[in-house]
Amino acid sequence: MDKWMKNNNFNKILALALGIILWTIVHVDTAPAYQTTVNTESKTIENVKIEVEGFDSDTYVLTKDVDSVRMEVRGKKSDLTYKFSDAYRVWIDLKDVKPGDNTLPLMYSTPSGVTLDAMIPNQVNVHIELRTTKAFPVTVNIAGKPAPGYEVGTPVTDPASAEVTLPASELAQVAKVQGKIELDGEQETVSEKRLKLYAVDNKGNELKDAVIEPSTVAVELPITLPSKTLPLDISFTGSLPGSLVLSKVTPELDMVTVYGSEETLQTMSSYEAVLDLSTIKTAGTEQLKLELKPPEGAGKIEPSAMNVSVSAAEITQRTLSGVPIKLEGVGNGLTALILDPVSTSMDLTVSGAPALLDQLNQNSISVVADVGGLTAGIHDVPLQVSLPRFITLQNSAPLTAKVELLAPATPEASAAAESTPAPTPEPSAEPASSGEENIIEPTPSPDEADAVQETPMPTHTPPEVEATPPAGGSNADGTAGT
Repeated sequence: MDKWMKNNNFNKILALALGIILWTIVHVDTAPAYQTTVNTESKTIENVKIEVEGFDSDTYVLTKDVDSVRMEVRGKKSDLTYKFSDAYRVWIDLKDVKPGDNTLPLMYSTPSGVTLDAMIPNQVNVHIELRTTKAFPVTVNIAGKPAPGYEVGTPVTDPASAEVTLPASELAQVAKVQGKIELDGEQETVSEKRLKLYAVDNKGNELKDAVIEPSTVAVELPITLPSKTLPLDISFTGSLPGSLVLSKVTPELDMVTVYGSEETLQTMSSYEAVLDLSTIKTAGTEQLKLELKPPEGAGKIEPSAMNVSVSAAEITQRTLSGVPIKLEGVGNGLTALILDPVSTSMDLTVSGAPALLDQLNQNSISVVADVGGLTAGIHDVPLQVSLPRFITLQNSAPLTAKVELLAPATPEASAAAESTPAPTPEPSAEPASSGEENIIEPTPSPDEADAVQETPMPTHTPPEVEATPPAGGSNADGTAGT
């Protein structure tokens, strides 16, 4: 033994053998213990979104029966705990898929050290349809109200239309494209406001999948008081120099717009503005500024001012002869006659600008005798003379006409006159005179001729009336009278 112990080679071999034995003992004892401490766990990942790859969304529209899946995975606790959910991906590849209905498997990826036990569902049904685009006018849905008394006008959008893209089967459901604007007591026009657009069906339900271009529009919504457009009448204040008269007044506009309540506007038929003439000193044409103020009860007037061209000229006179007098207002059943002037016309002297006087004729002047309300008889009626603007009547005396109104005979009076018989004339006791006519004498018989010649006949005795002889005379048959 000592011999072997002193041998170096023997010692080396022994040491190696011992080392192998020790290594074996260590590894054989610890291996089972190591394997039992490595544990794996399972985990469920909810709502993993299904991604789409290889799809031309500009040309096609995709619908699928599910949008997310549930993944059941397994791995070491450390791997399951410290891996974020977005490290799990699920997708479908539509690169080579054609329009129509398709059932596609779902592809997935998990973090390192994590394996997939199950995925629910593991496939998806997709429907691919060609996109269709159609233009629709933009409408504005107005909610709320402006300030009391104000009115909402017609909204104007820019642009006025928008394009809606949807599958052909859904595009037919679009009734309109609209934006919504809310009012809360506004008193001025709403402008520079942008509205988001959405497509709705005929029941007012929004079609959420619609792609609208542009997605927003600018809108202008007029909010104003009620208005009324009125003719402009100009009256004057101040005076021209004594030798000048107006010949023409021309405003920039002949209509104005007045804003106010409906009650106020209903009472207005025209708008009267006042122009000051005191600044005009010489003949010619001048531009004067006319200030326009809102009438009482109105909110505002447009325009608030305007220029007026005013022409003045030296005054002259002219006499128009034989201007006819017209009768007006003659009552039913009456006849009117002008007794004075007998010519039923008159001469008028007027003054004004030469250019206006040169244009005058009998058609531009009206002289009227209004007999309205007068009864039958003779009346002095004042004459009403109508002249063109800026022409003045110079006749100093009041103008009147004597008019007779005649009433027709009543039918009852005419009928009574026709039905009354004429009275029978009484025989006259006066002797007939040689100069009288229409004396009728009876023709006597031959036997009575002598007696008739001696007996005078009464005067104006009609043949059908028996004559009465005068006292003391004889009858026609020769006997003595009573």
